[in-house]
Amino acid sequence: MRPRRNTLSPGSGGARGVSPRLTSASAATEGRVSRSERAAGVRGVLSVVILLLAFPLRGLDSAPLSHSPETFRARRERFLSKLPPRSVAVLRSAPERLMSNDTEYLYRQDSDFFYLTGIEEPDTTAVLRNDPADGKRYILFVRPRDARREAYQGPRPGPAAAAAEYGADASFAESELANRLASWDPVTYRFSGYLAEAANLYLGDGNDAAWAEKFRKALRGVRDRDSGPAAVIDAGELLHEMRLIKDEEEIRFLRRAAQVSAQGHILAMKAASPGRWEFEVQQALDGSCAASGARRMAYPSIVASGPNSVFLHWDKNDRQIEEGDLVLNDSGAEYGYYATDITRTYPASGRFSAPQRAVYEVVLEAQRQTLAMVKPGVSHEEIEKKSARVQTEGLVRLGLLSGDVEKLVESKAYRKFTVHGISHWVGLDVHDKGSYEVNGASRRLEPGMVLTIEPGIYIPANTAGADPKWWNIGVRIEDTVLVTNEGVECLSCAAPKEIAEVEKTVLSGKRR
Repeated sequence: MRPRRNTLSPGSGGARGVSPRLTSASAATEGRVSRSERAAGVRGVLSVVILLLAFPLRGLDSAPLSHSPETFRARRERFLSKLPPRSVAVLRSAPERLMSNDTEYLYRQDSDFFYLTGIEEPDTTAVLRNDPADGKRYILFVRPRDARREAYQGPRPGPAAAAAEYGADASFAESELANRLASWDPVTYRFSGYLAEAANLYLGDGNDAAWAEKFRKALRGVRDRDSGPAAVIDAGELLHEMRLIKDEEEIRFLRRAAQVSAQGHILAMKAASPGRWEFEVQQALDGSCAASGARRMAYPSIVASGPNSVFLHWDKNDRQIEEGDLVLNDSGAEYGYYATDITRTYPASGRFSAPQRAVYEVVLEAQRQTLAMVKPGVSHEEIEKKSARVQTEGLVRLGLLSGDVEKLVESKAYRKFTVHGISHWVGLDVHDKGSYEVNGASRRLEPGMVLTIEPGIYIPANTAGADPKWWNIGVRIEDTVLVTNEGVECLSCAAPKEIAEVEKTVLSGKRR
C-alpha cells in the first residue's frame, strides 16, 4: 500500500487561491494555519533527513560474487555419472511470467536448470548425454538473435555463440530441438536423434506447462513407433538429492546471502519505531540487501507489527506501528540465486514488555537448545522433538498450557501456539528441494546440508484460555545454518537476537 500523496492546486488554498480581501479575523486565522502547516512541513522534512542519516548510502562491503563456470561443468559431470547407460536428460528453462498487460516479472531461472547450467536466459533447452556416439555430452538450444528485441533487452549469444559462452559442446536454435531429438526417416522407417538412441530419458520441464505438453506429445509419437527411451524419469528426483548437499561454490553464495540479509536486519531494527509504517521497516532491509548486490529477496518480506505478528506469512506490510508493538520481521535476500531465511522479533519502542519478554525467552531458549543439537548424524525428527519439548515446557511455565509435559508433547498440544515445524532446507529455493525422510525414517543430517532453525509462538487476540496480557504476541527467531563436519555454522547469527543486544540495536536507531 502506498501512502496517499497530498497535492496543492490553484484555488484549493495557499497563496495562489486566497482572496486579497481578508478580514482581520480571517487573516489571523490564516496566519495560524500557515504557521501550523509550516511547522508540520518542517517536522516532515526533519523526519526524512533523520531517516536518511540513519541509513546513509554506503559502498559495497565486499566485491560482488560471480559464479565459476567450472562449478557448473563439474555438476553436469557428476549428474551424468549417476545416470544409467544410454541415458539422455532434457532440461527446460523457466518460462517468462506475465505480471500485467505486456509487463513481465523480473525473470528468474528454474533452480534445477540453473544448478546445472548457470544460464539465466529463457526459451532455452539443455540436452545432456552420458555416452553419446558423437562425443557431444552437453548441447544447448537457445533463442535466435533478434535485433529488435535485443534493442530493448540487451544482447543474446544466439545459437552461434551460446556453446562457447556457456561451455557447451554444441548449440543450435531452439526451433531445431524437435528434429534433433527425434527425426523420422520415411525411407528406412526409423527414427534418428538423441531420443532414438536413448534407453532412459530424464526430463525436467522447468514448470513450463506449454512446452511440456508439446514435448510429451512429440515423445508419444516416437514411442508409438516402438522407438525412443523405454523409461521416462523426473530429473528432479536425482537433482534434488544432489542439491541437498551443498558444494563449496554454493556455500560461498549462501554465506554472502546471509551476510547481506543480517546487515539488513540490523538496519530494519533501527528503523522500527512507533509511528513508522511496516513498509518503512521493510524498505530499510530490502534496500540494504539491494545495495549489497542482491537482485531480489528470496521471498516477499514479512514485516508484521502488533496484531499482525501472529500471522505466519503477513506480507501486506501496510500497518502503522504503534507504541508497545512487537515487530516480527521475516526477510531474507537471494544472492546469486541462493536464498537465506532469517526472522527477528523486536519491540518497536526499544524495550520488551514483561509478557513479550517472557514469550521471547521461551522461543530463544528453544532455538538455542535446538541449534546446539545440529551436527552430522542427528535426525530431522530429533531436532523437531527438542524444539517441541522446550517450547512446551515454556508454555506450561507461562500458564498457556497446563498438564504433564510428556503428555502435552505426545499429543502435540503445543501446536495450538507453535503452529509450524522447526526447520526446512535452504538453497537455490528458500524452501529448498530434498526429502526429509529416507526409507521411511527421518533423514539424518550430513555435512553440507543447509537448513533453518525457527521456533515460534503465536498468541492471537481472544485465544481461549489465554490471559489477555498474552494477546497479539507473535515471536519467531529463525536462522539459516550449515551442517559442518564438526557440528554447525550459523550463517545468519550476525543479526542480533539476544534480548539486551536486540533492545540496544532498536534503541540506537532512536538516538540519531
